[in-house]
This record gives sequence, C-alpha cells and structure tokens, in this order.
Amino acid sequence: MTRAIRVFRSVTDALLIALFAFMVAAVVFGVAGRYLHFKISYSVELATYAQIWMTAIGAGVALRFGAMFALDTLSRHLGLAAQRLLSVVIAGFSLLLMGVMFYGGVILTESGLRQMSPVLQFRMSWIFLAVPVSTFILGVEIVLRLIERWNDPFGGDAEEVA
Repeated sequence: MTRAIRVFRSVTDALLIALFAFMVAAVVFGVAGRYLHFKISYSVELATYAQIWMTAIGAGVALRFGAMFALDTLSRHLGLAAQRLLSVVIAGFSLLLMGVMFYGGVILTESGLRQMSPVLQFRMSWIFLAVPVSTFILGVEIVLRLIERWNDPFGGDAEEVA
C-alpha cells in the first residue's frame, strides 16, 4: 500500500512539473513569436490550459504539504480524542464535497464533448476533465492526510483528555 501511495504521489508530482515546464515553454514561445513575427495564437491557449491543469493537480499537492487554508483555533484547545473526531468529521464533509464536485465535473466533461476550443479546435472535454481528476486527487489526499496525521491531527501539541 505504501508503494502505491508513493507511485500515486510521484505521478502527480511529475505531472505538475511537466505541466509547469510546458506552460513556461508555451509562454516563451508566445513571447518569441511577438518579436520574431510568427503565429502565436495557439501558444496562449496552450499556456492557459496547462495552467488550468496545473492548478487542478497542484491543489492536491498543496493539501499534502498542509498548504491549504485552515482555521485551527478550536482544534488547538481540544484533546487528542476530540481532535481525531473533528478531523474525521472534517474529512467526511470534505469527501462529500469532493463527491459532488466529481459528479459535476463528469457532467461538465460530457458537455465539453460538444464544445471546441477557439484556436486549437480540440474538444473542451480535455480541459474540463481537470475537475473530476483534481477532485479525485484531492479526495485521495484527504484520506491519506487523515491517516498520516492520526496521532497529531492538526499539527499541535494535543493533550490526551481522559
């Protein structure tokens, strides 16, 4: 199981790096095109779509490293058992939200089968697919964070309350 988690995280990291490199290359190509006078309209669209995917995948990576917004005032004053319960409740609601977003993302992706991108003329479903993919990645990271942080759910010095 640990190996599968490492592979999953390595794939998301590699995708994020590849998308960033692709986006930078598209932007550089676009800037060069302005000065060397060759067609660049598709480079802007490619950079935009790479950024959309990068943001979608990056949310899961940010969650993994605890870089997401959180309010922890209440949790710092709870004992370990209460922190665990609160973290399970938060994860449950988060997974429910991810489920709704995944479902909506599938519907959006299906609608993208009938839409074409303005310049490149490929199906927008490839761009809209970022929503269900990112919610799946976020869902996995929510569960993994819950498991990995079980003994210290909110990163504070929890005291065991008897």
